[in-house]
Amino acid sequence: LTDTILLWQQSSLVMTSSNLLTLIKIVISGWVVITLCITFHLTTELDNSESFQLSFSEESSDVSTTTVASLPTSSAAVSASEHSQVVHQENHQPVTIAYAVSFIKCGDFQTQAAGLVDASIILRHSIHKISVRNPASKSKYDYKMYAIVHKDAEGCSAKLHDVGFEVVVVDRPVQQSEIRGEDLRKNVHREWCCGHDEFIKLYAYTLPEKIIVHVDIDYAFYKPMDHLFDAILFDKDSEEGRKARQSLELERPGEKLPDEIGAFITRDWTQVAPEKFPPGYQAGFIVARRDPTIMDEMVEVIKEGNYTDGWGRGHGWGGSGHGGYVGAMAMQGLVAYYYDHVRTGNAVELNQCRHNHMGTDVLYRNHPNYTPNRVKKEFLGGCRNAKEYCEDCQVTEFDKIYSVHYTQCRKPWQCMTQGAFKGRLPSGKRASAIDTGLVKLDHCLMLHREWHKLRSELERDLFKLTGDQTIFDSTKGTYKDDVFMGHCNEDGNEGYLLMTGTDETFKRIDELYNKS
Repeated sequence: LTDTILLWQQSSLVMTSSNLLTLIKIVISGWVVITLCITFHLTTELDNSESFQLSFSEESSDVSTTTVASLPTSSAAVSASEHSQVVHQENHQPVTIAYAVSFIKCGDFQTQAAGLVDASIILRHSIHKISVRNPASKSKYDYKMYAIVHKDAEGCSAKLHDVGFEVVVVDRPVQQSEIRGEDLRKNVHREWCCGHDEFIKLYAYTLPEKIIVHVDIDYAFYKPMDHLFDAILFDKDSEEGRKARQSLELERPGEKLPDEIGAFITRDWTQVAPEKFPPGYQAGFIVARRDPTIMDEMVEVIKEGNYTDGWGRGHGWGGSGHGGYVGAMAMQGLVAYYYDHVRTGNAVELNQCRHNHMGTDVLYRNHPNYTPNRVKKEFLGGCRNAKEYCEDCQVTEFDKIYSVHYTQCRKPWQCMTQGAFKGRLPSGKRASAIDTGLVKLDHCLMLHREWHKLRSELERDLFKLTGDQTIFDSTKGTYKDDVFMGHCNEDGNEGYLLMTGTDETFKRIDELYNKS
């Protein structure tokens, strides 16, 4: 274009209308060519940029997924804000919850082989049903099963690996000789149920997942607990965090919550006389943020052994009153003392009728520890937690219950349908009946029926997978079939029919749950 203009100047062309029109055409044609070239260049650069951004986005997604799946194994705790960032970044990838049980010994009068194998399998089945792997649950959380096994119980827990548990064999974290306090050192081994061996439950805080749920083996879940997990994972001021906190079923509704929730627990109010001593921790259930430093700190408390034998204020751990009751020297007292006096503002107490449900009477009107002449008259017949109102767990509707701890109602595999005051039949031994001084018999039988429904459902699913007819050999019991679904032949431990099937069938159980 420039050359054309120079040529025109050099030629001393006379400006005419024809020449001017020619010049204008040349200029316009030149600008069109230049515009096309610029457009082509920009389009190419934009394509390259978009291609780079897409590649980076895909790489970021892969890294984020790995971050969620490969959780940190260091001892550092992870804050709610960090958890929240992970969940936000990876909202298309379900977060995995660690569900753990502890095997401390191979059996006692309540827990024979059924409690160590059948109960584990049914527990896992119940967890699967409330997880993201079961679309009907509407949960967004996945799960992984762990068995924390005391080295002395390793032999009777061999089947757990075949049915989908990661088995972690451990020794007690504190030896009796390491305890400096005399009262604790001399007596802890006699504590219910398992003495200082029960402290292996503390290893749950060290599992790699961001949230751990630890329960006893006599347990089953019936409703998803997403709101508990959300309340731990999300910042309290986030939309998800606020919604989760508003949904919590608290033992004391309206209670101020910590800014960062470290654990959800329930308390053993059944043993409490109102305002006489603090409630212990109910050691069969906890939902907690992964934090190995908690185990470290509790182990140091045990080793210090600042425990005074006796009942009430001035006794127990640090003279706090956490002493004298069942389990006080072990987990029931230790964990309560720890969250009440060491790491305060961390644990939240849930409604014991909805979570860790035992169907127990929580009113002060019967044993245990019923001494009406030692409490204020206004507490007689009232709530053991000294509040004006408390839910009656003996009649809580089943559709409101998230999880059941089969303790006071006895184990589902004990095949008990008879009730007696203090749990002893006139001609029977200790724990020969369901204690009708603590629970309502019809409510307990309903809870047993739900557990046996889970077992029946699992047996049907397993048959569809394997075609193994021997699965049904243990479903032909005739005792109280409306409750036990063919799994019992008579009342008591000896009446329970263990789950049957070939070794190959049991090894394939995990296939039921790896399907999405």
